[in-house]
Amino acid sequence: MEYTDDYGFVKPYLVNDEYILWKGKPEKGNIFSLRQIIPSLFGLVWLSFSVFWVYTALKSSGAFPFALFGIPFVCIGLYLTFGQFLQAVFLRSKTFYVITNKKIIVKKGKRMTMHDAKQLPPMDVEIHKNGNGTILFSEDVYTRRGNNHRIYLVLENIKDIAQVQNAISQMMEN
Repeated sequence: MEYTDDYGFVKPYLVNDEYILWKGKPEKGNIFSLRQIIPSLFGLVWLSFSVFWVYTALKSSGAFPFALFGIPFVCIGLYLTFGQFLQAVFLRSKTFYVITNKKIIVKKGKRMTMHDAKQLPPMDVEIHKNGNGTILFSEDVYTRRGNNHRIYLVLENIKDIAQVQNAISQMMEN
């Protein structure tokens, strides 16, 4: 699959001796990852309590203002529980990855980030059941308060994961 029309945004950011090694976009599916379990469980608890609040307020006579007070909290609970998945689906359709011989460019919607090859931490690869993969650039940062896992860059749900790994390896050698 060629996505040549969608990758015109890259040309102004390429320097004289820079060229594209790989370009692609995330595949559909696999929107749920293990990193999202705790926020989703928290959102489910928040949503349950908020719905209980509104329901109890509506059942009580004269407590309609309390029900109105609970509506924004129900909306927050809906977002915490389901919003991240809907946002992931929406952004995935507007996400483009470009690997050049000097950097990785990620465009998500109107936001674009560039990551210099010399400043990236080691690469971790996660292969999904369907054969697609996710590449994660992260490192553990040790501070006085303990260990923090810092994620720099994620290339999610890529179909041709081996080609992307090869392109990244080639970029790191330059």
